[in-house]
Amino acid sequence: MYDNTNDEVSKENVEDYVDFDEQISRQMVDMSPEAATDDEIIEIINGDVDNNNHGREISLHQIYKDKETLQMVLSLYAIKNNFQYKVKKSCKNEYLVKCLDQNCKWLLRASKNGNTNQFIVRRLFNTHSCSLEIRFKDKRQATTGLITDVIKNKFTNIKIKYSVADIIRDMKHDHNVEVKYNKAWRSKEKSLEIMRGNATESFTELYTYFYMLYTTNAGSIVELQLTGNNCFLYVFVALNSSMKGWNYCLPVIVVDGTFLKSSYGGTLLVAATQDEGDKIFPLAFVVVDSENDLSWEWFF
Repeated sequence: MYDNTNDEVSKENVEDYVDFDEQISRQMVDMSPEAATDDEIIEIINGDVDNNNHGREISLHQIYKDKETLQMVLSLYAIKNNFQYKVKKSCKNEYLVKCLDQNCKWLLRASKNGNTNQFIVRRLFNTHSCSLEIRFKDKRQATTGLITDVIKNKFTNIKIKYSVADIIRDMKHDHNVEVKYNKAWRSKEKSLEIMRGNATESFTELYTYFYMLYTTNAGSIVELQLTGNNCFLYVFVALNSSMKGWNYCLPVIVVDGTFLKSSYGGTLLVAATQDEGDKIFPLAFVVVDSENDLSWEWFF
């Protein structure tokens, strides 16, 4: 009877040699000059780092201040040039993306610059052969986060009205991107939170706000009224500068209220007068739940 024990041993030895050769090959590739210089640390010269999220072009060896900036620039670049990409690898040290079309060779690879947060474009094959179906269908890169970054500066001035319809119009006009109402609304809400703070968290900052008022405007009067279960009910503020200015105003006080357009609603009641320049001069204000007898009485 034939004994195949020696054949099995020889087969195991061959497999071991193959595994060993593969390990040596990988090590040689890692140690090759091309691999060694691919992620070399690049000395930064002032002005070389791109800090602008709205940059429109991407080039080889371009440096970005961090991975988030690179991602935002890349999304805008893809929208402008009518193509879409998918992320093949994303970690704290490397970012690799390829065109969504499997037959297209467009590719970008970036990685960290040494121990810094900066990301450098190490490889870029910037030629497309995408199909029309891929290039002109819905832009997957036009995420809520991207739209938020584009429009957030619109909310720096509280007097400027920037509606959801305006967002849809501007994204179509400026970037040729169709944005649905729900995505535009979410982008607006996120932009408001970034620029003006979170409505829920703002209540926890009231005591800090009072402290700053006392520090910067000594003599001001502030009063906070809570409910039985320690929830916000009323807050009253009269600045010391307003009280001093009353001596130079007309001896007439006008009071009025307006609704607050926020997550928790409420009403702003204001007492004001007129100064010597015929301008409205605020004396005191209060935030209450609504205009009712209890809130008005508490204000007065």
